[in-house]
Amino acid sequence: MNTQHALPPITLAANDYNRLLFTAMFRPKPGRRKANFLLEELRRAKVCHPAALPEDVVSTNCRVIYRVDDEAKSRAHLLAHPEDLIWPGAEISVTTPLGAALLGLRVGDRMPFVEADGQVHEVFVEGIGLRFLDDSSMVTRAPDVFAWS
Repeated sequence: MNTQHALPPITLAANDYNRLLFTAMFRPKPGRRKANFLLEELRRAKVCHPAALPEDVVSTNCRVIYRVDDEAKSRAHLLAHPEDLIWPGAEISVTTPLGAALLGLRVGDRMPFVEADGQVHEVFVEGIGLRFLDDSSMVTRAPDVFAWS
């Protein structure tokens, strides 16, 4: 694994950016190392409106297909906020080293990350599956006003 190349650019929807910034800033002290990696990623992110997020970019609430290091078999998980995890084994928290590394990458990007035990890995994004809409990214419209005649 060669991690000497520059880090790939990342793009985040504003709703993810704001929620993750809050999570990283107020995370308990034992998770500080993970929070610091997440904060570093947030600092270098390009932030856009949720509707402008390219379809090939990994975000929370999307199924991402990826490989770690030189694994022969792909993995697929739903990337989720830690408080939203409901399907053990099918999801990965965005606050884990792997989850933070995946966030904002485009299909075809590679990104190094360090596990809690100090092991360095590299993740490769192969594809984006189903993307679930987050309620906070929904555009709401005021009710129509009817004029009385």
